[in-house]
This record gives sequence, structure tokens and C-alpha cells, in this order.
Amino acid sequence: MDKWTFPTQIYAGSDSLNRLTEFNNESILIICDPFLKDSPSLTYVMGLMDNKNEVSIYTDVVPDPPISHVAKGIEYMQGIKPSIIIAIGGGSCIDMSKGIAYFGRKLKHMNIKSFIAIPTTSGTGSEVTSFAVLTDSETKIKYPLVDDAVLPDEALLTPLFVKTSPPGVTAYSGMDVLVHALEAYVATAANNFTDALAQQAIELVFEYLPKCHKTTATDQDRMSMHEASCLAGLSFNKAGLGIVHAMAHQLGGQFHVPHGLANSMLLPYVIAFNCSHNPEVAKKYADLSAKLGFASYESSEEKKLGAFLEAIIKLQRTLECPMTLTDFGIDKATAEEKLNLMADRALEDMCYRFNPYPANRNDLIKLYRNVL
Repeated sequence: MDKWTFPTQIYAGSDSLNRLTEFNNESILIICDPFLKDSPSLTYVMGLMDNKNEVSIYTDVVPDPPISHVAKGIEYMQGIKPSIIIAIGGGSCIDMSKGIAYFGRKLKHMNIKSFIAIPTTSGTGSEVTSFAVLTDSETKIKYPLVDDAVLPDEALLTPLFVKTSPPGVTAYSGMDVLVHALEAYVATAANNFTDALAQQAIELVFEYLPKCHKTTATDQDRMSMHEASCLAGLSFNKAGLGIVHAMAHQLGGQFHVPHGLANSMLLPYVIAFNCSHNPEVAKKYADLSAKLGFASYESSEEKKLGAFLEAIIKLQRTLECPMTLTDFGIDKATAEEKLNLMADRALEDMCYRFNPYPANRNDLIKLYRNVL
């Protein structure tokens, strides 16, 4: 029996930040990316709350949030005892904030009334997912924190922060959305509900991500990508992901490749791999290719899949995404030395078990070789 709920309350639109004006006499902790600290956007957000509440800002946020940073954040929070936590940032900021809010509630028994996520990138969908990825700085292993209790209580989707995203951030985070949706679409726990969310997210990405990559992007373009990210997050939170993510986590851990870019590099090869080993996956992607207009319904399955992969690669090139680790600046020999280690760790990654085909160690090594 499937259980289907959306525990996180989602506010979307240019006026979604008005939700913050409803707080009175609260101790509010804002956790945000460092570059936002003195930005006009954060000043605007502060103005919605600071005349009626005690507001503090914490900015010790880094990519691939280490467990040690979560501990430091909890220590800082204990001195403030916030009743409201607001995470404003990308996936790393929100994941770190999830850890801080979760352990603050569970271990320190802090009375946090509401944990709110305001994503500043259209990518991770972390504002509606029940897990966070934290990193052990010494071993470079990424550990998932999986519990419905890490879900934000509220998510505010606003175009305010994404309007100034650099093209590279827009591209990589947008490709992350596409991978979330495409992996969820064929994951082992997928169903009609998650498929509907994933398919809508995929359609939005192909239409709006190229627009958002340009300086002419409108607020509506940005909101459409924001909503695509959220839809994909809702989908994979129930359906699961797959080996693109299991492998990409290792590229991030070992070589600090931005997560969305690592996913993008691996995506075409993993789709081809899964299709070659699972006829149901091949049919599902082929049908999707026709639905999206990449091939005619009368075309053969092979042509539909070929057109689908071509559309993905065309999008990657439009967004100027490096296609290999070498293109990204990683020495090939150095990367080869890590192949066995990365394959072993990918097999242990939580995303691996949702892949529609049980790839083995050699399969993963071969897939990695495509992106050296």
C-alpha cells in the first residue's frame, strides 16, 4: 500500500515571501550562503521580519556540507535558541540547515516551531525532500541523513534570489533537476503519481532551462524552473533515484565536481546502459521521447531513444557544460586511480538500490571511463 502526502507546505510565486511577515515575537535564525549576507535580496527579506522579531544570521556554509559544520551550527544555535529556522541558499545550505534543525530538535530538544527553506537555485529540490547529504571531510565519504523529520515544514519558492544566478550555476543546477526527474521516472519505487510529477518537471526543464541560461530570462522563466525543481524533488523523494546520483556523489567527494555537472556528465551513458539492460526502461524513455516531440510516435524504439539522447546532449552543449572530467580540469590519470574506490562507494550509496538494473562493480567502472 502506497502512502502519499506532501508534508511540506509550499508557497510559490513572486509574493511568496510575504509569508515571513506573519511572524511576531519570534527568535529567527537565518542560515544562508556567505555571499548573501550583505546582498539587497537578504536585506529585503530581513525587512519583512526584523522590526517584529529577533533575527540572527549564520553564514558558515560551505559546499558539500561537512558533518563538523553541522556541529558548529548547532553550537551557534544553542546560544540563540531560535523558534524559527530559515535556510536561504542552494542545496548545500539547505542540507546543512536540515542537519542543524534535525539534531537541534532530536538531540538538544530545542523548541523549533518551524523550519523553512528558501532555495536560491533551481536544482536540488532539497526544500521538499526527506534526506540530506553530509560529508566526512577526512574520508571524503558522503553520508545520507534519511528521515521524514528532516523535511522542511515550509518551502518558499520565489524568483528573487535566482534572478542573479551566474550562467554556470543555472546550467549545473538545472541539469540536476533534469537528472532528478529522469532517474525518478524509471526508479524502482516509481508509480503513476511520481511519474506525473517527473514528466512535468522534464517538460519544464527542456523548455525553460535554455531561457534561464540567457541574460534575457524573465521572472516567469525563473519561476518555471523553480517549480520544475520542486516537482522533481517531490517525485524522487518517493520514487528514488539511481546510479547517476550514486556515481556523481563520488565525483563530488573525490574531485569537487559540482553535483549537477557530475550528474550531467554521467546521464546519457547511464540512460543508454539502463535501456540496454531493462526493456521496460527503454520503452518508458522511448515513449517519453515521443511525448516531448523529440521523435514521432511512429518511429522505432531505437530512433526514439536516439532522439532523446541527442536532445539531452544538445541541451548540455547549449548550456556549455563540460562533458568529461578532463574538460572540467581533472587529470585523467588522477581520475583513473580513483575508479575502483568510486565504484565501490557508489555500490554502497543509498541511490544505487533504486536503479532499475543492478549494475555491478565492473559496470560502474566502465560507465566512469566514459567521462574521464
